[in-house]
Amino acid sequence: MDGRENASRAPRPAPRAEDLPCDYCGGGPLVWRKCKLICEQCRQINKSCADL
Repeated sequence: MDGRENASRAPRPAPRAEDLPCDYCGGGPLVWRKCKLICEQCRQINKSCADL
């Protein structure tokens, strides 16, 4: 084994919530404001600190 095989099996980090599309409009960007993840395009709350 030469190390490349292990690299392909390494777990990938989970995407950050800010990098995901909006649950409502599919757009973005998503930003955290006052413990809420808000879409800047449609202004909907996608997540809050209580969801984490």
